[in-house]
Amino acid sequence: MHCLITGGTGLIGRLFCAKWLARGNTLTVLSRSPDKVHQLCGESARGVRDLQQVEEPVDVVINLAGETISKRWNSNNKQEIRRSRLETSERLVQWILSRPERPRYVLSGSAVGYYGDRGGDLLKESSGPGGGFAADLCRDWEAATLPLQQSGVCVGIMRTAIVLSTRGGALVEMLPAFRLGVGGPMSCGEQWMSWIHEDDIVGLMLHAIDRQLCTPFNACAPEPVTNNSFSRLLAKQLHRPSLMRMPAWVLKLIFGEMAEELLLASQRMEPRTALDSGYSFQYPTLEKALADLLGPNHENGNAQASSRTR
Repeated sequence: MHCLITGGTGLIGRLFCAKWLARGNTLTVLSRSPDKVHQLCGESARGVRDLQQVEEPVDVVINLAGETISKRWNSNNKQEIRRSRLETSERLVQWILSRPERPRYVLSGSAVGYYGDRGGDLLKESSGPGGGFAADLCRDWEAATLPLQQSGVCVGIMRTAIVLSTRGGALVEMLPAFRLGVGGPMSCGEQWMSWIHEDDIVGLMLHAIDRQLCTPFNACAPEPVTNNSFSRLLAKQLHRPSLMRMPAWVLKLIFGEMAEELLLASQRMEPRTALDSGYSFQYPTLEKALADLLGPNHENGNAQASSRTR
């Protein structure tokens, strides 16, 4: 099968590309730096700068493109965060609808931010969107696929939780402090964290393609934890104490609005659609996920990453 992917050089994209190519499939990566695609996504991957360069039939389209949201927000970069997702999605939708032979499946990105700050509520796919910049962004990002759905294209929407990996993302940012023994919970630590192991995010994407999940689905492990529990288990895995606590006011001072919506928001997601459709998680618990990523077989993040890419 032939897959066209946007955002293929990002963390999730690179992980997916490796597994997709290992299946013996073909891959085209839409990228602003197509010359780097071979290095980042696999020797057999083709990089293109423009959709009009893709003339052959495409079976699957995956849309993960978007400027990082994990930084202090201001009016300018909030506009860029929205533009990078919505305009790319709109162009992709128009391109798909113009094709004489449309893909059989489209997987479009979204995120846990769709739900906003929901306390201890159990968030299934049927739960409505929350409020705030991140929730509005995800809602509009998802809505950009409506023309495809209305035309009969099978569209899956992946609401991604925190992806745990030692090759990038939130865990890499946490590790230095925790390895020094000065890591700990954020604020009261009672906020819920939804997460997923890097192998399961790719496994779930492949499952969605194989099973034709034409619906939004929560891409998260079945056992979310509070920030207190996450900090305790991460420190335990690293054989370090977890005594320091980062006050909310410090986080807000450093990260502003982003701290309230991403770092301190509580989102207790359940992967109900994944479970009901038969997906079996390789790492259903945080203990198992951290042991795999940070255990004795991987003395540090670089060793872990190299062992997985040989």
